[in-house]
Amino acid sequence: MERESSLSGRVVLLTGEGDVAAAVTGRLRSHGARVALAGPAAASAPLAAAPGAPDLALPCGHGDLAELGRAVDTVIESFGRLDHLVHLVGSRPQAGLLMELDPLALRDVLDRALVTPLACVQRAYWRWMAAHGGSVVHVLVHTARRDGPQDTALAGLTELTEWLAAELAPRVDVHAIVPSPSLTPGAYRAGVTDVLCDLLTRRMNPAQGPVLVLSEELTCPSRAA
Repeated sequence: MERESSLSGRVVLLTGEGDVAAAVTGRLRSHGARVALAGPAAASAPLAAAPGAPDLALPCGHGDLAELGRAVDTVIESFGRLDHLVHLVGSRPQAGLLMELDPLALRDVLDRALVTPLACVQRAYWRWMAAHGGSVVHVLVHTARRDGPQDTALAGLTELTEWLAAELAPRVDVHAIVPSPSLTPGAYRAGVTDVLCDLLTRRMNPAQGPVLVLSEELTCPSRAA
């Protein structure tokens, strides 16, 4: 999909959860985008005039795919388009052995990292992007990585992103942004908004591949192994 260097006039639906939502929203709006926020955090979102506030807030229960689907429909009906879908994957790290893990906890992690993002992409694709193009970016919110469910979710999200990127190209661009294990939470939060905007305006090198690992060289993320 060909894009301009500015997000002016473009519509971004931001879904999921995480403490970077306000920073991402503010940065996108500073680039001229119109931003809709869908998810649990939208219920307490400030008015659009406030810093980091969305243009449209659409409260959705966690994992409620029907509500998320209606949110996609509402964005298209309200703004007349949907150019970019950004999903914040907020599954929190859980340490421990698989033999000691509550399976329901693992199911929750996988729902957040795989099921919900895929459902959002499907709805956005069939309602708008299949005919008009667009882009999708999955952002892993939490930086701690260790053996356990979080690594399982990360591996699944990586595979999902690469699969979608191959299936939807060239009509729809698909990427994921994940943190390097050595990156501090503060550095990741500071860098992820810039990289996200670069992806949406196609200032990133497409040869880097769909999964970008944000390292200490924040302006030059490396491709995931």
